[in-house]
Amino acid sequence: FLKNSQNIIICEKQDRNYCGRHCLRALAQNLDLFSDEYLVEIANNLAAAEQICRNGASIRITQYYYENSGDYDIQVLEAALRNIFNIQLLQINKLENSNCPIRSLILSNTQNIQALLIQQDYHYYILRQFRLTKGYFFKIDSKHPMYHESIHYQDILKFIDLLLQCNCNIYIAIQSISDDLNQDLSIDDIAKKLWVLPDAPADLEPLLLFSENEYKT
Repeated sequence: FLKNSQNIIICEKQDRNYCGRHCLRALAQNLDLFSDEYLVEIANNLAAAEQICRNGASIRITQYYYENSGDYDIQVLEAALRNIFNIQLLQINKLENSNCPIRSLILSNTQNIQALLIQQDYHYYILRQFRLTKGYFFKIDSKHPMYHESIHYQDILKFIDLLLQCNCNIYIAIQSISDDLNQDLSIDDIAKKLWVLPDAPADLEPLLLFSENEYKT
C-alpha cells in the first residue's frame, strides 16, 4: 500500500527566512533537532573561531546569521550536520570534466546518494531518497510543504545540471571524511558513506510518486 508523501514526509511551512532550519529538519526528518537557538550558538562559535584566527579582529555575527530575518550561512548548516550526524557537505560545481575523481565517482553512483542540499539564491531546500522508495529523490521545500516532486535517480543529473545553469549551489551529504578524499572514499564503501542518515518513518513506507519528469526549479 503506497502512502501519500505529503502525509508522511516531514516538511515545515516556510517561516520568514528560516529555510536553513526547515532544510536541516527535512534532511533529518526530525522536528526535534536543529532549533534556532542551537543554530545561532553555532553561528556565534564560528564567528568567535574566526576572530581568533584573525588575531582578535572584530567579526560580525551577520556573516553567519541575520537575527531579524533568520538567514543562516551554509557554514552554519554544515557545522550543525557535522556535530549531530558526522555529515559534511561536498559541493558539486559542475558535472563534466571534473578534476576530482571522488566527485566523479559519486556522480556515477547517484542511486546511492541519500540527500542533496540545494541553495537557490537565498533559499535552501533538499532532494532526498527514502529507503523503501529508493531510486527516487523527493524535492522537499518549505515553500511548497504539501507537494514533493519525485525524480528518478537516472534523471537526477539532468535536474542538477538545470540547477547549476540557474547558478544554484549544490551540496551532497556524505559521511565526514578527511581532507584527502581520494584516500577515504572508494567504490567499495561509497554506498555506506553516501547513505548517512538514520531511518525515519518515511523510510519505512513505500511512497506515492508525483511526476518525476517535470523539471521545475
